[in-house]
Amino acid sequence: MRISTSQSWNNALSNLMQAQSRQNQANEQVQTQKVATDLRGYGRSSEIVASYQSSVTRIEGYLSVNQTVADRLDTQNLALERVGEGAEGARQTILDALANGSANTMMQALNSDFAAVVDGLNFKHQGQYLFAGGKDDTAPVNVSTMAQAAALTNVADAFDNGTIKKSSQIDATTKLQTGMLADDLGSEVMQIYKDLYDYHASANGPLDGELNDAQQTFLTGIASRFATAYNNVLELTSLNGTYQNRVENAATSLTAQSTSLQGLLSDRTGVDLAEAYTKLEMATVSVNASAQVVANLKQTTLLDLLR
Repeated sequence: MRISTSQSWNNALSNLMQAQSRQNQANEQVQTQKVATDLRGYGRSSEIVASYQSSVTRIEGYLSVNQTVADRLDTQNLALERVGEGAEGARQTILDALANGSANTMMQALNSDFAAVVDGLNFKHQGQYLFAGGKDDTAPVNVSTMAQAAALTNVADAFDNGTIKKSSQIDATTKLQTGMLADDLGSEVMQIYKDLYDYHASANGPLDGELNDAQQTFLTGIASRFATAYNNVLELTSLNGTYQNRVENAATSLTAQSTSLQGLLSDRTGVDLAEAYTKLEMATVSVNASAQVVANLKQTTLLDLLR
């Protein structure tokens, strides 16, 4: 009698534990809407699931890089536009003076245009100088006025940037160099401002008041040089736009790949909720029934002991 009761007790406990395991698994599937919470639960499909998950993670990494690059390129576009404003603004300032035959306020206005160029070249993105060439904590342009630029022996001395141009891996096969350097962007326009101020400070100047023929000829040439410099900045702004398009296209392609992989992954890992709920209900019934059997056996065993 004891052996039979012991065997029944063990069987009942085993059945209860199995029923509870099935209940926990079904409940987990309902809660997570996944077949399993780790790769072991997918059996033979585990390698495929792992491959899909790895691909999705890699793509999400590229998408994160793309977003970072896109944000930087947006800021870079603003900086280039600011440099362009300084070049085009100087040209227009000079043309206005030539039209009036007077340079009464020209040099003051040109200093403002010069400040726009410096502002653009010293533009920051997320606390770092955009055009610093790897020296991200150092302002790439170290002058703030035309007079300071003119005082230099060589305009190259106006720049403190390094030589490293930022590049980024935007997808598995494409590494895109998007960085630009302050001296590449600003040397031409800086030289024009220096030549202009040198003339102003020479025996041919000052460029103030009524303009004589020689001064008008000089300023006409300077205006033309500013126009060329502005067009060169526009070309770089257009190049920046090309970078933006490539990053956007890469992000679109990566997003499509991620969506496709997520669908394949869902097909492998997603659970049929209706089936999972049915299994949960069945497991719950089984748990309750097994628990009742255990309770009955416990009561029978206690009565046997009291006899």
